[in-house]
Amino acid sequence: MEQLYAQLASLLLGASRAMGIFTAAPILSTRFVPFQVRVALSFVLGLFLIPAVAPPPGRTEGAHLLLAALLELVVGLVIGFLCLLVVSVMQIAGAWIDLEMGFSLAGLFDPLTGESATVLGNLFQTTALVFFLAIDGHHGLIRALARSYALVPAGGPVEGAVSGLYVARLFGELLGIAMQLILPFVAAMLLTMVAFAVLNRAVAQLNIFAIGLGTKTLVGLLLLILMLPFYARPLTALFEAGYAEAMRMLDLMRAATGG
Repeated sequence: MEQLYAQLASLLLGASRAMGIFTAAPILSTRFVPFQVRVALSFVLGLFLIPAVAPPPGRTEGAHLLLAALLELVVGLVIGFLCLLVVSVMQIAGAWIDLEMGFSLAGLFDPLTGESATVLGNLFQTTALVFFLAIDGHHGLIRALARSYALVPAGGPVEGAVSGLYVARLFGELLGIAMQLILPFVAAMLLTMVAFAVLNRAVAQLNIFAIGLGTKTLVGLLLLILMLPFYARPLTALFEAGYAEAMRMLDLMRAATGG
C-alpha cells in the first residue's frame, strides 16, 4: 500500500511538471489545445516519468505534497517559458519592422493568443512556430522534461532570486538577437528615407509623403521575400539555445541551494 501511495505521489509530481511546460510552451499553451487535453497529456507523461521521479521523504503527504506539486509546476513553467521567449522575440522583431514599413496601424486578431497583433509580427510568430515543429521542438520539450530531474529533483528546493536575474539577462540578449535579425530592414528603410530626402530637395513639388509610404512598403516586402528563407539557421540555433539555457537555469536553481 505504501509503495502504491509513493507511485501515486510520483505520478502527481511528474504530471505537475509536465503541466507547467504545457502551460507556457509554444503551440501547446494556445487555445487550440484544450485544457482537458493538456491535463491528459500531463498525466500520460507523468506515468512514464514515475521511475525518474523520487520525491524526498516527508513530501508525499498532505500539504507537503501539494506544495511539492506547486513547485514542480513552477519548474515546468520555467522550461516552457524559455522556449516561448524565442517565439515572443520573433514577434517583437516583426512588430519593429511593422513600424518601419508603416504596417503598425494595421492590427490583426491573433487566434493563437487571443490578442491583437501586427501584420509582420504575426508572420514572424507563425514562422517561428513552424520551425519549432519542423525541428521537432515538441520532442525537445519532452527530452528537457526528462533531463530536468537530474538537475532539480522532484520536490527539491529551488532558489528564485538568482533565476529571475538570469531570465532578465537572457531576455535582454534575445532582444539583441532580434535587433540583429531586423538590421537589414532598418538599413533599407533608412536608405530609402535618405533617398527621398535628397529627391525632395531636388524636386520640391513632389508629394514625398504619398510616394514614400508605398515605396517603403514595397522595398520592405521585397527584402522580406529575400531574407525570410535565410532565417532557418538562426531560428534553429535559437530554439536549441533555448533548451540549453533552460537546463542551465535549472542548474543554477539547484546550485543556489547547495544541491
